[in-house]
Amino acid sequence: MASKNSQSETIKEAVTAATRAISGNKELEINFGGMGSSLPHPPKTLKELSAYRGKADSLACVEKYRDKSVRIASNNEKVNSLIKVMEDSRVEILGSMNYPGIATNIKSKFDDKCKLYESFEDHEDHLEIALETWLRNLCLPDIESNESSLFLKYWGKIFDNQEIELKERLIESLNDQSKFQEIAEDFLKNLNIDQEESEQEESDLEDENEQEEESASESGEDEESQESESSPEQDNQEGDEETDADSGDIDEDAIVDENQEIMTNQSWLESLVGQTSTFSYKVYTRNFDEEIKAEDLCSPEELQRLRKHLDQLMGPSKATISKLAHRLQRFLMAQQNRSWEFNKEEGMLDSARLHKIITDPLTPLTYKIEKDTEFRDTSVSLLVDSSGSMRGRSMTVAAICADIISTTLERCNVKTEVLGFTTKQWKGGESRKMWMENGKPENPGRLNDIRHIIFKSADTPWRRGQKNFGLMLREGLLKENVDGEALIWAHDRLARRAEQRKILMVISDGAPVDDSTLSTNPTNFLDLHLRQVIHSIETQSDINLIAIGIGHDVTRYYKNAVTIHRAEELGGAMLEQLTDLFKVD
Repeated sequence: MASKNSQSETIKEAVTAATRAISGNKELEINFGGMGSSLPHPPKTLKELSAYRGKADSLACVEKYRDKSVRIASNNEKVNSLIKVMEDSRVEILGSMNYPGIATNIKSKFDDKCKLYESFEDHEDHLEIALETWLRNLCLPDIESNESSLFLKYWGKIFDNQEIELKERLIESLNDQSKFQEIAEDFLKNLNIDQEESEQEESDLEDENEQEEESASESGEDEESQESESSPEQDNQEGDEETDADSGDIDEDAIVDENQEIMTNQSWLESLVGQTSTFSYKVYTRNFDEEIKAEDLCSPEELQRLRKHLDQLMGPSKATISKLAHRLQRFLMAQQNRSWEFNKEEGMLDSARLHKIITDPLTPLTYKIEKDTEFRDTSVSLLVDSSGSMRGRSMTVAAICADIISTTLERCNVKTEVLGFTTKQWKGGESRKMWMENGKPENPGRLNDIRHIIFKSADTPWRRGQKNFGLMLREGLLKENVDGEALIWAHDRLARRAEQRKILMVISDGAPVDDSTLSTNPTNFLDLHLRQVIHSIETQSDINLIAIGIGHDVTRYYKNAVTIHRAEELGGAMLEQLTDLFKVD
C-alpha cells in the first residue's frame, strides 16, 4: 500500500511541475481528487497515464493561451455554448502544435472522451463532440483521432460545406482569441443554429400566449356560470388562507423524527440495488454519518448573515430566473384552475348565498361541487451537490434557484423540499480513524463520514425555510460527495410522501468523489454504485428522476438529464425540465 501511495504522490509531483512549466505560471495551484476541480486522482495503470497527462496538459494550455478578460459576446445561448467548445479546442490545438508531447497526451484524452459517446445511437444529436472533432481534424490533420470518425458521419459534410475562406480564417486566427471567437460565431451562424434557437423561442412564446388566452377564456366562462351575487373568488381566498394556516401549524420536526430510519435501516431501494448486480457496495461504518437540519449547522446570527449575503447576490440573476418562474407558475395554475358547479343539493355549502336565509327564509340552502381537474398533486425534491467543486458561482446560482423555485411551486400548492449532500471531513473522518485503528483491512468500502442536509423539508412553508438557503454559501460546509447514498436518501424521503406525482431533481457538477474511499478501493467504486442506484430508480421506482450537470456531462449516468456549461443557465434548465414533467399525465 505504501508503494502505491508513493507512486501516486510521484505522479502528482511530476504532473504539477510539468503543468506549471508549460503554463509559464510557477504559482499555478493544482488540486487533485476534486478538491479544486483541477485534476482527478492519478490512475493506477500505465495504460491510463497518457490520457491523465492530457488532462493536465489541457489545464496548462488554458493557463498559457487563454486571456480570461475576453468574454464571449454572442446573445444566443446555444451559440455561446458551442463557441466555448471551440475555444477549449483552440487552446489544446495550440499546445499540440507547439509541443509534440502535449499532442500525444491530449489525443489520448480526446480518444477517451469519444469512447464515452460511442454507445449512443443518435449521433446527430451530439453536435458539440462532432464540432470538436471536426475542428481538431481541420487544424491537426496529422493527429487525427482513431475514435472520432463516428461523429462526423452526420455533421462532417455539413461542416465541410461551409465557405473555404471561413475555415481558413479559423486556422489563421488560432493565436488571436478575440478574432477566433468572432469567426467562430460567423461559422456557427452559417449553420443557422442561432435561427433555430430563435424560432424555438418564438414558438414557446406563441404557446405561452395561447395558453394564457385559453386560461382567461375558461375563467370568464366560470364567472358567467355564477349568479351575480356569488363571489367564488372570495371562497378561493378563504380556502387558500385555511391551507396556509394549516401548513403553518404542521410540526415538521415530528415528521422528520418519525422517518429517521433511513440512516440505520436498509431501505427498499438500497436492498434492490444489492440484488440487481454482482457488484457489492460496502460501507465501513455508518456510526458517524449525519442527517441534519441546516439551522443546526450554524448559529441563527450566521444564518441571518448568510441569508442577507444571498439576497445581495440574487440581484443580477433574480430577474431572469423570476421571469422563468412566473412562466412555470402560469403554466401550473392553468392546469389546476379551480372551478365550481353551483345549485347542487349536496356538496360544500355555498357561503356566498347564505344571505338569502335572511332575505328569503323559505329558500333552501344551496351547495357547490368542485369540478374534477387532471392536475395531480405533486411533490418535488431538489437534491443539490454540496461538494467543494460547487464552490463559487455554481453554488450561488443553485441557492438562488432553490429559493425561487420553492416559493413558485408553493404558490401552486406543490410541496417542495431542498436537500444537500456532502461529507463531514476532507479525506475521511472518524470512519477512516476507525479503519486505521483496526489494521487497515483491504477494500473497506465507503470510508468517510457522510452528511445529508435538510435545507427545507416538504412540509415547511417557504417563509420559515428561506433563511436556510444562505447556508449553501458557507464554504466550510462544502467538502466531498458520495452521490449514490445521497440519491437513496433523497429517494426514500420522497417515496414516503402521499402525493401522486413525485419528482427528484439532482443538481451536480460531476462524478462522485471521496478521497479516502477512492484511495482504498477500486477507482470506479463510487461510480458503479451511483450507476446502480440510478438504474434501480429509473426502472423500478415511480419517482421521476432528472439531473442537471453543471460543466460536466451527466448523461452517461442519468437517462433523463441535461448539461449546462455556465452556472447562469441553471435556472432556465431547472424550470424547463419541471415544465416538461408537469405536462406528463
